[in-house]
Amino acid sequence: MEVAARIYAGIIFPDVSSKIEPHLSATQKAMLDATPDCIKVLSVDGKLVTMNRAGCLALNIPAESEFGMPWLPLLPEQVHEPGLAALHQAAEGHNARFAGQSVSEDGIRYWDNLLTPIVNNAGQVLSILCVSRDVTEKMRIERELEAAIHREKLLSREMQHRIKNLFTVVSALISISEKEAASDQSPAHATKILRQKLHALGRASDAAFADRTGEHLDTKQIELGSLVHSVLKPYGDRFRANGCQIYVGSAIMTMLALFLHELATNSVKYGAFSGDDGIVSVQWSSGDSGLDLTWVEDNGPKIEEAPQRQGFGSEMVDHIVQTAGGTVNRNWRSQGLVTELHLPLSALI
Repeated sequence: MEVAARIYAGIIFPDVSSKIEPHLSATQKAMLDATPDCIKVLSVDGKLVTMNRAGCLALNIPAESEFGMPWLPLLPEQVHEPGLAALHQAAEGHNARFAGQSVSEDGIRYWDNLLTPIVNNAGQVLSILCVSRDVTEKMRIERELEAAIHREKLLSREMQHRIKNLFTVVSALISISEKEAASDQSPAHATKILRQKLHALGRASDAAFADRTGEHLDTKQIELGSLVHSVLKPYGDRFRANGCQIYVGSAIMTMLALFLHELATNSVKYGAFSGDDGIVSVQWSSGDSGLDLTWVEDNGPKIEEAPQRQGFGSEMVDHIVQTAGGTVNRNWRSQGLVTELHLPLSALI
């Protein structure tokens, strides 16, 4: 924009040695009115001397105005402070820049404002040229790009998180399968039991990581008890499930499956599923306020204190729940974690 400002200055002030205020010819005005940039000439004390057509439209000033009014009050109040700072800097002979915004029929417009001092041969600041460029579209593209980069980073972190957890869960399932086979006095069946558990884990993962946008999900509903048993089936008789019969839509099914999958994975790593005697109980009920589901771990490693920070997986699941209008509360009891999920009725459809 600095190049454009120099061009505009050359049009308005072809000779700055003798003119303090510009007197534009019809040709000069036509040249300035041809640009979408808002071009203003300000006095050193901040009064509006003249302005092109785009500037008049942006500030809602009649094109035939005599001008002479203070410039800053024409701007939204929230940009007065940076605008005043830029004006003082330009009055001292330095280029200055500040970001602005305005409200139009199309919504909020964002502006990049460049103030350039017009200086004579003696170094005296005669006037200030202000060029304001609408950068709304540029801001929109930059925000979309930032959002896309954030999504890519989130997906990358999720992939790393899931791969790391996969090895932990499979290792735990091997241990559980060996113990189940030993208790049946059939050690040779351990591989068969493990294979069944891995197949169940695969089915649970399909539900947990289905398309979260809902665009490729069936419209049918699923009974919550069936979903809970499907996700926790790999852990054999280490869990108890009890609740009312309630059907949930496919979109919320994905969120619930991911929620249970994350709790089970963390339990394998740190909680009840990590020990020989640990038990997980899942209970749920529904009413006028929505669905309440409680995950209770017992007989696992003793919890000395709540963790200082949440892991990536828990943060991600909590965010998805909050997006659906729900809440998640965790109680780190010494005997095991209790997690409470609440979803409003509107989320279950």
